Amino acid sequence: MTIQEYVPLASLTTLKVGGNARAVAQVSNEAELREALEFARANALSFYVLGEGSNVLAHDDGYDGLIIRMGMRGVTYDEAEQDTVRVHVAAGENWDALVREVAARGLWGFENLAGIPGTVGAAPVQNIGAYGADIAQTLESVEAYDAGTDTVHTFSKEDCQLGYRDSRFKHEPNLIIVRVHFVLTRVPSPRIEYGDLLAAKEQGTDLTTPEAIGNVVRAIRNKKFPDLSVSGTAGSFFKNPVLSPEAYAALEREYGAVPRFPHPHGIKVPLAFILDRILALRGFRLGNASLFGAQPLVLVLDAGGTAREIEALAQHVETLVKEKTNISIEREVRSLPKK
Repeated sequence: MTIQEYVPLASLTTLKVGGNARAVAQVSNEAELREALEFARANALSFYVLGEGSNVLAHDDGYDGLIIRMGMRGVTYDEAEQDTVRVHVAAGENWDALVREVAARGLWGFENLAGIPGTVGAAPVQNIGAYGADIAQTLESVEAYDAGTDTVHTFSKEDCQLGYRDSRFKHEPNLIIVRVHFVLTRVPSPRIEYGDLLAAKEQGTDLTTPEAIGNVVRAIRNKKFPDLSVSGTAGSFFKNPVLSPEAYAALEREYGAVPRFPHPHGIKVPLAFILDRILALRGFRLGNASLFGAQPLVLVLDAGGTAREIEALAQHVETLVKEKTNISIEREVRSLPKK
């Protein structure tokens, strides 16, 4: 394990902002994770686990604690059953690399989640989802190291308390995911009911294999997200709001037909529609921060921008949405504490 001191958080997050972290530990196994946590305790430092930094807003003032970067690697397959394959993945593996690997094996279940940045360990924390799919549909269990008790526990899918871009791991930072177990299938099971995928099918695009669907999803995402080599972004900054039937009816009375999607707890409404069609915020800019022209749900930061500018734009959007629609929106991106 290596520990570096006073590392710029801008170099560890895709938003490319943030002051220095007091210390950064790169861990490649559970023994090194224990060692990193012992270092934090010995130096009275808080800790924060970070994968590829694709869903985090770091403060300009930095983080006065230990950043633990998960470098655990390894993917194994249990192919004992005829139609299903269990996939066991270390937390530090790159998510999209895993999606490509299982698709090349002809396994179904991840293809709609292609192109999402980040690590495998971060995927259950956020219950990542896109184009009609989410991790909850393939997750079997999670192994997590409990920093409070220095023990590893296995959590079933039910134990993970997965919700819309949510899980127990968001609220229990002492639980550090070290390994994730999935169940995929060899049986063709394309999910192409999402609008952009249906449009691709109608245009004659091949959607008959997980590889083909994954490639189409990546192409769609590339049009809706900025180039990370040019701008800083954390992808979709806000969650799509879930409304009660009464709140949705009030929204339609005020603004006409609004797209809707079924949700276990109400009606999910695409926030991008509200930002674009109701508030006309597509491309809106405050300083170096803006809403991406191709997808207003995505906040973009120009080179030289600051976390304060991202925060100012996010708060402005939250205020406008509340004033115009009476909807309180939630952030998908997590803010790194200062300590």
